[in-house]
Amino acid sequence: MKIWRKYWVCICSAFLVFGLTGCLGGSKPDIVSEDKKDGQAYSSDEVRTMVVDRPFMLSGNYFLKRDYPQQQAEAEKSPDPASQSLSSAENLSSEKDLPGTGAKKDSRLSGNRKIGLLINAENEYSLSARRLAQAAEGLVVPEGSLIGPQQLAESVSPADCRRSKDFLSCMGQQAALYPGVHMIVEAGPLNLPESFPGRAVLQFRVMDTGLGHVYSPLEIVRTIQSPDEAGPFVRQAIEGALDFAVHKADVMPAYCRVFSAKNNRIYINAGTSGDIAVGDEFDVTASGHVVDTPAGMPVAWVPDAPRARIRVEEIVRDHVSSCSLVKGSDPRPGDYVLIPMGR
Repeated sequence: MKIWRKYWVCICSAFLVFGLTGCLGGSKPDIVSEDKKDGQAYSSDEVRTMVVDRPFMLSGNYFLKRDYPQQQAEAEKSPDPASQSLSSAENLSSEKDLPGTGAKKDSRLSGNRKIGLLINAENEYSLSARRLAQAAEGLVVPEGSLIGPQQLAESVSPADCRRSKDFLSCMGQQAALYPGVHMIVEAGPLNLPESFPGRAVLQFRVMDTGLGHVYSPLEIVRTIQSPDEAGPFVRQAIEGALDFAVHKADVMPAYCRVFSAKNNRIYINAGTSGDIAVGDEFDVTASGHVVDTPAGMPVAWVPDAPRARIRVEEIVRDHVSSCSLVKGSDPRPGDYVLIPMGR
């Protein structure tokens, strides 16, 4: 028994001696240097941060924005739009004039363009819905007007559409007649990270009310570094969704719609903000046909032969003008009023 005790005393003494020698006389480990040696992707300071200070970063979030030197140099030459722009099943990265690229848009709708904005019905009263509504305040659609969630709710019947299988399509069909929305964006769900850096995602859908076409769901994704970046991300994401809608609005020629006809008067959904004036005459058609690509994407709309011609008699207010019949058969609600290019 005494032999075993002597044995353990010797072992413990040896560890103590070697440990003190390493701490007092040996070289100290470098855990603070920010310099990177050749071939190293991370400095000693970064390794300490990941392993000791913030071990949760090893879950993967920390590496979302990390690149090896060669990859980083290539990224600086050609930034990857997917890191902060759009991604979808439609391969949007192949389009050269996507939101955020600064491409000049050739608008045929001029100031008559109306873009509606909806908040996803499933999250209407959630915190994310309030964030979306707040971020949308004060936004401006270039060469057109934004019809916000509150204005849409006052103009159509969202309560009925919530019982519909497709909230966006239902709202789009109503808003197409009044106030005459050309494109409608449904924003949400919105997902913000709980820890940072983290992945923020805004999903959205877009409907062309003139074509009756709903584009495939899209999302805007970005890695944000802190809670302070959440607000700017939400606002910029909504702007990106609206830019996409503006871009797709040019598939249709310039038009407005008949939304009511009574007492020998025809009421159209263009008013003080539209490119029309008293005395203007326009052709009216009941329908047209869509020109699709082989992949099924709409690229143009060709109107059918006019069924009537109308004259603007009075611009009543925004989104409302009174017209008279010049020739042809009486227009019906939903008919297209064709506005010539260049007005």
